[in-house]
Amino acid sequence: MIWQWTWGRARTMTAKVLFIGMDGADPGFVDAMIANGELPAFKRLRDQSAAHAITNDPGMGAAHFWTSASIGAGAGHHAHYFFMQFKPESYDVLPNHESSLPDITPFWNELDEEGYRVAVIDWHRMHPKPLKNGILIDNWLGHDPLTETIYHPPSLADEAGKFFHGDPIAGGFESLEPSTPDEMADYLHHQLNRANAKAAMCTDQLESKDWDLFFVNFSEIHDIGHHYYHIEDETSALFDPDVAAKVKNPMRQCYRRLDGAITQILEAAGPDANIFFYGGPGMETFVSANNAMEEIMRRIDLGVGAPLSVAETAQKNYRSLIPKKLRRTLAPMARAVKRRVGKNDFASRRFFAIPHNDNAGGVRINVKGREKYGRIEPGTEYDAVIEEIERAVATFINPDTGKPIVKRVVRVHQENDGPHRALLPDLYIEWDRDGAKRNLSRIVSDAYGEIDVPPAVRTGDHNPLGFFWAPADTAGQTITRPAHITTPVVDAVRAARNQI
Repeated sequence: MIWQWTWGRARTMTAKVLFIGMDGADPGFVDAMIANGELPAFKRLRDQSAAHAITNDPGMGAAHFWTSASIGAGAGHHAHYFFMQFKPESYDVLPNHESSLPDITPFWNELDEEGYRVAVIDWHRMHPKPLKNGILIDNWLGHDPLTETIYHPPSLADEAGKFFHGDPIAGGFESLEPSTPDEMADYLHHQLNRANAKAAMCTDQLESKDWDLFFVNFSEIHDIGHHYYHIEDETSALFDPDVAAKVKNPMRQCYRRLDGAITQILEAAGPDANIFFYGGPGMETFVSANNAMEEIMRRIDLGVGAPLSVAETAQKNYRSLIPKKLRRTLAPMARAVKRRVGKNDFASRRFFAIPHNDNAGGVRINVKGREKYGRIEPGTEYDAVIEEIERAVATFINPDTGKPIVKRVVRVHQENDGPHRALLPDLYIEWDRDGAKRNLSRIVSDAYGEIDVPPAVRTGDHNPLGFFWAPADTAGQTITRPAHITTPVVDAVRAARNQI
């Protein structure tokens, strides 16, 4: 039994596991700040841990990075590859909380069933299920929430409200669209306040209750990395010294604030807690042709001179006639209309683009026996279509640099096993970001012509890199992918109870 003095009173503490998540944290950026003496809590954690370098599975993005870690298995076992999901039975594309995707059980629910007392606060893109012996909060001060905040039990809403309520940036950066330096500085201020509030709430929970596992995730650097990357990087083509003078080192500010939050939480957890720290996927300059993927696939499938479909014509007119700021307001309705019209086009095509994280375009092949109106036979014809797409995308270059835009084509079903891999895209078209200083504005192919790439709001996007800092006894284990981190955490929880 561990005795700990807290706020002037002695109380008993059970041995516990503290698991800190940092959604969107970049290992290279973190290491550089540690070397510069800016992150003492990060340094303390890294120095006392076995530091494992994590690489995301090929072509995958942030949703996969966290979902695979939650169940200890890859995308073929959960199919949650993005927050928007394609449904082969209807050709619809829906947010994953509205889709009938495979039911998955995160490791903390398994521990809860075994009688362990767990707390889970804001696992990124969580699939929340009630706990019998602990607490769970989803989408509280998180990145781009898809639903209202979920509290288990509901009384947690009052407890969280003591530390933060009336979040002015709850809808995310893109719902506000800050444009002036003052507005951007204000958004950064709110993000830093979020980190303070979450640290205070977690400190209170750690000091007032006993936990076998306490997990908390911070998403602030995810938002800041997406939207302020160009301010931090003076070599970026978008770097503006006037904005940088007003919004000074936003990513460094955020990491330093998170370092303070970690310090608070470590002190509250006590010196005997087993500590795990999982961060990523990291950030790099935003370079993506995803906004042009529908047109790229249409030209490859139907030819350069093929007329626009009803959905494509409507989308083109919508962009030209509706002002950008109004499009933000109308976005939910526009997406719903696009899905309803677009799925009819998908049904008649050999293949088409589906939404995915901006690091790679997603491609779905219209396969007989899998899609409702499939056109491509599995086997030889399927393989031939993949080879056709691979050859075609390799012809596109960035005319500003003269370099190919595609880094590689990932055959998703070859990279993933599991019972649900048929729900995954067939291909990821990974964009080449090596040495890039700006996003793509147009792309050119001798075979398929020139395509304008609609501009993106974000200036930073995920790379495949992450980190997992775990107790020293994990040093000899193979922990290189998101799915690998689950077992060490679960084992530590079970071992901690046996040591009491």
